[in-house]
Amino acid sequence: MINSTLMMPVVALTTLATVVYIGLGFLPRPSRATALWSTAFAIAMVGSYVWLAQNHIASEPLRALGSGLTIAPMPLLWSGLRAYRGRERQHLLIGYLFGLLSPIVLLLSSFAGVYGIAFRVVFTATAVFAGLMIVELVGLGPRLRDEALPLLGVSGAFIVFAVIIDVNGMLVMAGLITGSDALNLVRTMNMVGMAVYVVCALITTLLLTIHGDEIATSPRDAFERTVRTRLDRASAADDDLWSLLDIRLDDPDDIRTASSTAEFNAVAQKFARDVDCVLPADADIEQVASTRCLVLVPRSQGGVRELLTELLERIATSEHDRALPIRLTASIGWAPVSAVGYDFDTLVGRAAEAANLAHAEGGDRWERVRAEAEQGERLDRDRLDM
Repeated sequence: MINSTLMMPVVALTTLATVVYIGLGFLPRPSRATALWSTAFAIAMVGSYVWLAQNHIASEPLRALGSGLTIAPMPLLWSGLRAYRGRERQHLLIGYLFGLLSPIVLLLSSFAGVYGIAFRVVFTATAVFAGLMIVELVGLGPRLRDEALPLLGVSGAFIVFAVIIDVNGMLVMAGLITGSDALNLVRTMNMVGMAVYVVCALITTLLLTIHGDEIATSPRDAFERTVRTRLDRASAADDDLWSLLDIRLDDPDDIRTASSTAEFNAVAQKFARDVDCVLPADADIEQVASTRCLVLVPRSQGGVRELLTELLERIATSEHDRALPIRLTASIGWAPVSAVGYDFDTLVGRAAEAANLAHAEGGDRWERVRAEAEQGERLDRDRLDM
């Protein structure tokens, strides 16, 4: 029987994790990923209460059922990560089947007298999902490295723990330790490991859920409403001295990999500060990500060109107190209403395409969207130059 002093903290942690994640994660930001993560925490909570019940009833089947329920949510955490990353297939059927079969298998094994073997098999299978979670967490990229780190580290420890449990089983089969001592060790380690895993999973999933809003690529409603209003008034007045700019810091993932979190945040703050300082006070600026801004600026093409030249020079200027191995540059997509029109969505789309083209051509430059007639004249000049 597991000491209640170990069990009560686990019950408290799983309950707290379920309440906190549903309240701060799922309800404010409902999605498939947050629904799967909420379900995983809830199942782990139920399993911890079943564990607590068997501590008072002294029922081996109840203990087996609780053990199965506490490890059953692992595939749901993995499916939630795939959903968060926008993967087309989340393999929900695998998660549901594992969540259903693992407690049933352990429950039946307790009646058949092979619980020790069954638990090690199920736990080893669960470690496979821990490995798959590591793959998904690494795939989130450098910009979410800190958010992924708690679950990444504890998933690696879970795999190591599975190996220890398998070695423990081999020692039992070899007769070097007794089965009861081995099971007590496994249960104690499982209880401590579960408490640590729940805390780390809560930290990572909650940070990913909250951070998902911060890295969204669509402009906020207030900025969009303001810009749409200005464009409508400009269209009515036939005022074509407006441009939408998509300003992006080049290679943010490389910068994130080559720097610490504090250094990357300093770079992002300098980028935003440079945009604010260079662009005029009558420009509408929206920072849609830490390394990307959308700007509506009322200037002639010559005026915009001067601003962009100054902005690129300012971004590339390194501060004396920061030593990065990567030179900071930016790519800018420039969509003037004279070439694109006054529709907000079209301007955003064409500016994004131009920014991507500027980055593909090496960055540290801007790319202006040209009208069809202007593009034709440019092609004719290119042919004459050949």
